[in-house]
Amino acid sequence: MKAVFITGAAQGIGLAIARQFASEGYRVGLFDINAARCEALLSEPEFKDAVAGFCDVRDSASIDQALATFSQASGGRLDVLVNNAGVLSGGEIMTHTESQIRAMVDVNVTGLTLVSCAAHPLLKATEGAMVINLCSASSIHGIPLLAVYSATKFYVDGITQALNLEWEGDDIYVTCIKPPVIDTEMGRSLDPRHIENMTWEMKPSAVASAVFGLTQRRELHHILGSSTRTWHRLSRFFGMGVSRWLTRRMVG
Repeated sequence: MKAVFITGAAQGIGLAIARQFASEGYRVGLFDINAARCEALLSEPEFKDAVAGFCDVRDSASIDQALATFSQASGGRLDVLVNNAGVLSGGEIMTHTESQIRAMVDVNVTGLTLVSCAAHPLLKATEGAMVINLCSASSIHGIPLLAVYSATKFYVDGITQALNLEWEGDDIYVTCIKPPVIDTEMGRSLDPRHIENMTWEMKPSAVASAVFGLTQRRELHHILGSSTRTWHRLSRFFGMGVSRWLTRRMVG
């Protein structure tokens, strides 16, 4: 049975991804700082072959324990690692507290990196393994009122590109997905000025479907949402000036 390990799987996009992979016959690893919620999901019929537990992506010991628990259940197999755990704080950067800034960097940057490195031996031992990183449309251009979050997603884009080459010899394909604002608790925590100028293009289930779709092909990154794809194409074709103008429109 193929196996997938998902961080931040207790709710939102992570849970939707877990349901998608479970429906496709994968053994699903549901891991989150909210371990109780993940463990409660095991009572649902679709997660009869799943394993769940605690994982704080900021802590190496926690990651190692979570992967050990998962590996025991999967027989050492890890076909897909989904780095989904993320933290967002919106608003002007000067209003952010130190703890808010550190949380975004610690989870979105350091956490993703630590999980990827810790999972590498399992991925390398599994033929045709993949890492799918949850990136963001905010990696296309730095977004005002999302400066730190946006910067962390530029990192996700960069490490995805680098590891796609670095781990190629280990038969591990590294890719990322870049969704627009999604109708989740995190998405609705944006600064009100963003929400006024953005539309909720899709639900978590649409992201989950696209994430699973990446297991069926080799694509370095996948941009979700019609407006996001248009923004990306215009930015690439017309350059930074147009990209800056389009981005400014997002905050009115």
